[in-house]
Amino acid sequence: MQMRPLLISKDGSAGYPTRLLFFPYKINTFEKIGSLVKVPKDTVIIEPGDIPQCCYAVKKGCVVGYEYNYGGDERVYNVQMMGSLILDANMFMNIPSPVYFKAVKYSELIKIEKQTLLHEMAEEPRLALDIIESISNKFLAAMDMVREVKCHNTTWMLCNLLLLFSDRYGAPYDSKKIIIKEKISQQILAGLLGVNRITITRIIKKLKALGLIEQINSYYCITDIDKMKQHLDFLDG
Repeated sequence: MQMRPLLISKDGSAGYPTRLLFFPYKINTFEKIGSLVKVPKDTVIIEPGDIPQCCYAVKKGCVVGYEYNYGGDERVYNVQMMGSLILDANMFMNIPSPVYFKAVKYSELIKIEKQTLLHEMAEEPRLALDIIESISNKFLAAMDMVREVKCHNTTWMLCNLLLLFSDRYGAPYDSKKIIIKEKISQQILAGLLGVNRITITRIIKKLKALGLIEQINSYYCITDIDKMKQHLDFLDG
């Protein structure tokens, strides 16, 4: 039986890092040293090959890192949510971004210039540790993605991803149910798992037939968290 990654709680404390990057308790620090940028939905922040001279903290909204596969579909590598830093490692090491970063909804970002951040890190060593934590989380998330692909099938990965979203956006609904209060498209799910949308549609249909999930006003709802976790164990058996 394979070990299922731990979920990171809503307060940012942690279990095992996942591709849903979340760093909310530092947003006030980032606001003090950066400037607010309002980004419309579907705005590309950086393209592959560009070397950033600034990084961004997500104050509101959602940014994804992605590229296109040979079929023209998006392959999503991570989802950057409130407080998470974007392009920090690339900025410090003068390395081009390997992928696109795009706001998938209206977002508010804190733009932090490289020299400003270096100065603040020299003044406040704790900030340097925060940056190390941010970069380390990205590395561990990438390692987790490789591990999932090697150890689990697509159905397991989708069930686990829905559990991760429920941990971030879930709210109690009608007894044991947890509704994910964020509209997640099948395209985003397919992109995060590196499969085509038809595969996601087929698995979701099966999970609905098993009574593990349902959709309420376009929101995914896990009918019973314990049963979903049991299903993961069954898929590992």
